[in-house]
Amino acid sequence: MKKSLLICVLVCTLPALAADSPFTGTWKLEPSKSHLTGDTFTYSKAPNGMMHYDDGANSSDFGIDSKEYPLPNAHTTTWTANSNHSWTSVNKFNGTVIGTADRELSADGKTYTVHFDGKRADGTPYDDTVVYTRVSGTSGLIGTWRDTKFTQQESNTITISFPSRVIKWEYIEEKSSFTGKTDGSDLPYTSPTLSGNFTVSVKMDGPRMLSNTTKRDGKTIQYGTDTVSADGKTITDVS
Repeated sequence: MKKSLLICVLVCTLPALAADSPFTGTWKLEPSKSHLTGDTFTYSKAPNGMMHYDDGANSSDFGIDSKEYPLPNAHTTTWTANSNHSWTSVNKFNGTVIGTADRELSADGKTYTVHFDGKRADGTPYDDTVVYTRVSGTSGLIGTWRDTKFTQQESNTITISFPSRVIKWEYIEEKSSFTGKTDGSDLPYTSPTLSGNFTVSVKMDGPRMLSNTTKRDGKTIQYGTDTVSADGKTITDVS
């Protein structure tokens, strides 16, 4: 769940299941038609001497010493230095490895490339590469970084239905979902790889648009809108 602007174009892969909602159906992300960059985060030195990460929605302290450190949502991370400009980190959820990141800083210190790979909740692999450009700082990891290139090898699938006049929104590969009324009330968001009190509120802003707000422990971490095209073939998500 990101804080920055995301524009995702999804293509309907199955016929609509209910005539009264253009959202109903199964939708698949098209990375080539999406704008997935713009996130900004900062590495700084914490008072305890460790590294501090903050992206505005999440923050954590960790050491680059091959030891395990806690992350939000019951995750942990372990960073190992391969050289003075490359690192490998391993993320776990409840003790199980869910992803590895190979990180490399360019020789001039202006570009930071991270290659992520691992398995999603349903067991399917992911393989993504993100390139960050330095916004502030002069050397090493310390400073502010903004992602300028995102390469996603896999796609994501969403199924939207309206059983008993409520919305059911499912992220298939992540095995996560929320269900409830589209009246702006907070709906529990369930996921096998997240721990904590996550909610999503959904409100219909017309027959082809809905707005949503994601919260963690009552704190808003993302706003978004989803709009179905006039021909009913795409959804554009901006968050």
